[in-house]
Amino acid sequence: MIVCAHCGVELDDGLNICPLCGWNPSNTGKQQLHSVNNPSGIIRMHRNESRRHLWELFGVIAFSGIAVCTLVDLLLNRKPEWSLFSDIIILAVWIILTLFLFGYKRPWLILPGLLLTILAALLSIDLITGGTKWFFPAGLPITLAACISAGILFLLYRIIHLKGLNFIASVLMVSAGFCIITELILDHFLNGFVHLRWSLIVAVAILPVTLIFFFYHYRLKKGSQLDSFFHI
Repeated sequence: MIVCAHCGVELDDGLNICPLCGWNPSNTGKQQLHSVNNPSGIIRMHRNESRRHLWELFGVIAFSGIAVCTLVDLLLNRKPEWSLFSDIIILAVWIILTLFLFGYKRPWLILPGLLLTILAALLSIDLITGGTKWFFPAGLPITLAACISAGILFLLYRIIHLKGLNFIASVLMVSAGFCIITELILDHFLNGFVHLRWSLIVAVAILPVTLIFFFYHYRLKKGSQLDSFFHI
């Protein structure tokens, strides 16, 4: 039997095209897969439709929430006040959901989109409260630090291929660094000087846990079992 090189399905005698993905084993050139006439193409079409319907549902809920909050605020205060904050947050959440629904295969697009959405929401809230008092000295650098931390973890996962306990250890280490940076920014913004306290406690508490995770990951990678290691 001929085996489809694309999806691994065994083709019966006389079949020249894979009935699942539309692959032609006799054609070595580039081929357009997943025709809508094939089962996999139909499944993909249904998934795209479900994703679009879900996005439309989120949109209806989000903009209904914005309309309700704005209307109630206008009825109570004769002008938009607290509804501005809720409207900005709801709109930002809807944009983030849109990014994840349609950009899940393009992580290089999701991270900048998240960064711009969060920064725009924070800047809008700061402007509503009476000018840019805390956005540039605190909100902007903390958000950038969070996105850089997420980008580092993504690179570790996709390029260096960290998986398992070593990836968990990397997440903890990056989180500890983010806590230190956050306290540095907040101390400088609130007090005018830097005096690290809680972030150092977090980092010191995380350090031994990360070392344990790294140790057990590479110990198990060499073939050692936990039961023999602990003499169980």
